[in-house]
Amino acid sequence: MAEHDMDSVPPAADHTPSPKGWSRRNWHRRASRPVTVWLLLLVVAGAVHTLIPDYRWVLIHMFTLGAVTNSIVLWSQHLTERFLHQRLSDEARPWQLRRIQLLNVGIVVTLAGQILGEWWELHWTITQVGALIVGLVLVWHAVSLARQWVRSDRGTRFRPAALAYVVSALCLPVGAVIGALLAMNPAVGLHGRLVLAHLVVNVLGFVGLAAAGSLTVLFPSIWRTRGIAGHGRPTLTLLTVGVLVTTFGVLVDSLLAAGLGLTVYVAGWLVSLSGWLRNVGEVMKDPRDRVNYASGSVLLAVLWLVGTLVHLTVQVFLADGGVSGVPLPTNQLLIGFAAQLLIGVMSYLLPTTMHGGPAATRAGLREVNRGGLYRLTLINGGLAIWLATDHSWLRVVSSILCLGALAVFLPLLIRAVRAQRRVITGEADSPKEEDPTPAWGQVTAGVATLALLLSIFGGLQGPGA
Repeated sequence: MAEHDMDSVPPAADHTPSPKGWSRRNWHRRASRPVTVWLLLLVVAGAVHTLIPDYRWVLIHMFTLGAVTNSIVLWSQHLTERFLHQRLSDEARPWQLRRIQLLNVGIVVTLAGQILGEWWELHWTITQVGALIVGLVLVWHAVSLARQWVRSDRGTRFRPAALAYVVSALCLPVGAVIGALLAMNPAVGLHGRLVLAHLVVNVLGFVGLAAAGSLTVLFPSIWRTRGIAGHGRPTLTLLTVGVLVTTFGVLVDSLLAAGLGLTVYVAGWLVSLSGWLRNVGEVMKDPRDRVNYASGSVLLAVLWLVGTLVHLTVQVFLADGGVSGVPLPTNQLLIGFAAQLLIGVMSYLLPTTMHGGPAATRAGLREVNRGGLYRLTLINGGLAIWLATDHSWLRVVSSILCLGALAVFLPLLIRAVRAQRRVITGEADSPKEEDPTPAWGQVTAGVATLALLLSIFGGLQGPGA
């Protein structure tokens, strides 16, 4: 088997005595809890969304601020230590937890401010306080990561990936400021520009840079193949320049600058994607069990991002009016890219960081990958139908299939944790070897499910078309 990139990133040794009650595993379990809680709350809120004021805004920010931001803060710290070979002492963990706790206070305050909008005219002041807290926490996080980066050896292989986390963390405070301005309900033209700038800074900057830095190492690791060196630095440079130029163009209402910025940003992703597609091509010559939910998710998430941004770039260049008239590809970026990438990466990282030996890790990975290719087909095919149809009930059902296939991750994660613990404690034997070939039949089943859905509704346009 080819060497995996993460295998070449051993955690740095640390011999500092741990404070009472603290260990690396203890810290990681506590720090990761908010991600799971926000995902569970998101499922509950989605089920009762009609009872929530301004529910679309609330659901979007429960996911982006709650699940995604907590996940990036947690994993950027974890992976920075791995990439730079600088494991922090356990004495630093309580402060990291306090940072995460303060972040979640800010998130709750932000959400509360928006929900109160139906009853209180000055609700935006609460939203701004929450945005301020979130922004300050991310500045604190960026400074902490930057200190580790500065102390690292200049020859460290994955140093650019760690720098990406610093730049990513600095994007969210800017996005928080824009969000705070939006809470004041500015004039229509300015509102449209601020919304697009908010999307660019937060999704392309904060999420995109963190994703690109992580995937520099994780993409070949998840596909269990050898990474292609040399793409990290040019990718991250192009992405950073792209975010800056696009944001500037949007704020000054320059379609040309915004379009050029998006072009540079897309070019950054294409630099890395070209290498990752070569990785996938090598794997497909002998796929074995390497084509699964996690590996498929990270590939398809990047394809959704690149495809969506190419389309957005064309729209910007061809737009007749100002930037505010360009339609926002919210579902494509948040579901096709961010949600799919988050759950795909977590499906790999959580079992592999729980430890317990190869047998325990295999047991956990087996659970999170159950029905993986079927779920992938429903997520991506369901999202495509959701976006393509104007038929209201078809949109509802396709969205349920898509989001439901994503939400299945939560019960599977619980099963994975239990399976790993049973192997670790000796309550269960090592998992038996499964069929080493990809479960292509699951793709067929997924396509058949979607075809049945379309036939029931008479196609994308409905029976009256």
